[in-house]
Amino acid sequence: MKRISTVFASFFLGLILLCSCHDKPNLIADYKDVTISYGVLNINDDIHYFKIYKGFITEDNALVEAGNWENVYYPVDSLEVRLEEYMNGVRTRGEILDTTTMVPKEDGFFPSPKQLLYYSEMKLNPEATYRLVIRRVNTGEEVYAETVMVGDFSIRIPMNSWNFNMADENNNPINAPIRFYQAENAAAYDIYLTFYYVEMDKETKAVEHKSITKRLTSSLWYASPSSAENVYPSFAPKSFLTYIAQSLQPNDRVVRYIDALDGRQFHCFRMQIWAVSDEYLKYLDASTPNQSIVQDRFLYTNFVSENQDAYGFLASRNYCTRDLMMSSLDHNEDSLVKGSITGHLGFDYYRNSPFFHEE
Repeated sequence: MKRISTVFASFFLGLILLCSCHDKPNLIADYKDVTISYGVLNINDDIHYFKIYKGFITEDNALVEAGNWENVYYPVDSLEVRLEEYMNGVRTRGEILDTTTMVPKEDGFFPSPKQLLYYSEMKLNPEATYRLVIRRVNTGEEVYAETVMVGDFSIRIPMNSWNFNMADENNNPINAPIRFYQAENAAAYDIYLTFYYVEMDKETKAVEHKSITKRLTSSLWYASPSSAENVYPSFAPKSFLTYIAQSLQPNDRVVRYIDALDGRQFHCFRMQIWAVSDEYLKYLDASTPNQSIVQDRFLYTNFVSENQDAYGFLASRNYCTRDLMMSSLDHNEDSLVKGSITGHLGFDYYRNSPFFHEE
């Protein structure tokens, strides 16, 4: 949700500035009720959150006024928000959403840490289409957006471990293809690898569990709709050791060990692949900074409104994970502890840690 919020903030601030750039706006005659909403559904989530803002107009600094709660949020009794389920075009379920302010928001232009969210605890059906309907109580006007659901999928390769020493005769890293099955209704994917480790203070023996995450894809990687399996060929496992070295500094006060995920010894890597729907992809494409000298951009929204007064998007996503071992068979731990890339970072063998136990 944080990643989406960053993209959305730029989008919404653009709307505010568009509404506030006149020298002497007529605050009564020129104001138009504009609804901005976004939400991303996941069939495996227990709770689904939706953000709903309203546009505002001001003679003052729009960036400052965006931090005023009353400027950006509708009064809760002025909207009726529904999540509806459809199967083959027929409405099968629906519920009116409640609100919460219990999820804190990071600092930024909009009110924080308190924020207003609409939420649903509906168990989602991967075969269904879902529609978010926003009804303005004072006029009865409804705006809506809908999305199909990204289905479950899984990683095929790597399986249990990865050889992080794969290199050619000149010691250049060799790519190891990542293979994963297609997710229903997915348009693009993002791949992340996280390394989990422990820092233990040499004097106090205090322990901190930490992690380092690298995005393996340089940008969203598009799905291959004609194939049941996707192959991402462009990542070299050995390069991740370089990333660890770039992310950590030597610290003589601590000793470092690999961490054990869920108590499974030597499992210290977690691969996570995110799949997103076409609606999400189109929104990101429209919101990403343009590198071209041609600056014309369209404003994407999948909200349907009679008066074209609703913006934002409703989309879906899903993810799968695979935990990997720091296998000693390929001397991976030797490379971490004594190798030329990470040997200076103070890692010791996991078997020497207080967490190791004979199986």
